[in-house]
Amino acid sequence: MKTEKQLNALIYAIERYPEIGRTKLMKFVFFVDLFRFNQTGETLLEDEYIRLPNGPVPDIGFSYTDNSNAYLSVTCEQIGPEHCLYQYKPRKKSDVLLFSEDDIKLFDLIIQTLKKYNTQSVSDLTHRFTLWKEAENSDIITKEKLRLDEYEYDDLESFFYYNQALTDAEGVTEYPGDDACDTVSEEMMSLQLESMDRSE
Repeated sequence: MKTEKQLNALIYAIERYPEIGRTKLMKFVFFVDLFRFNQTGETLLEDEYIRLPNGPVPDIGFSYTDNSNAYLSVTCEQIGPEHCLYQYKPRKKSDVLLFSEDDIKLFDLIIQTLKKYNTQSVSDLTHRFTLWKEAENSDIITKEKLRLDEYEYDDLESFFYYNQALTDAEGVTEYPGDDACDTVSEEMMSLQLESMDRSE
């Protein structure tokens, strides 16, 4: 079931962020589970992660994003001896019925944040967590190790919710004046006057 969910989550992320590269796509899956495990004690998309130099990666997602398959069309442009620029196109639409409303909200939060940061900044965040620092390359990171301490979880939330707060603030076009709190609506004034009339 988690394989199906993870593949559909990957497709969902690509649908909403067509330019997303492989590293960010792997981070998308990881951050979903990192949030979910620390909120509920269970993962949503993957039970184990592999420790790689750029951070933890999900085994399922890593294998399905390397070459084209029934779910994704994958192209790779070589940009150096050790670097490849991956581009993805879904071959199926994501099945959002597999996910709850809260799942989708979490997906959207992570996707919007990934759009605002470069790949290195996103990788740097994962490198601050004990789960990555205490593991060696290719080690398996079990879901129990996804438990963050209070400081690490605050760091995670700040990274994502700070940008959401900025986005929300950008949508505010007008600010109330200094006397806004003292303003009484005409409807309220009318009700108060009616009440006074009845009491006389």
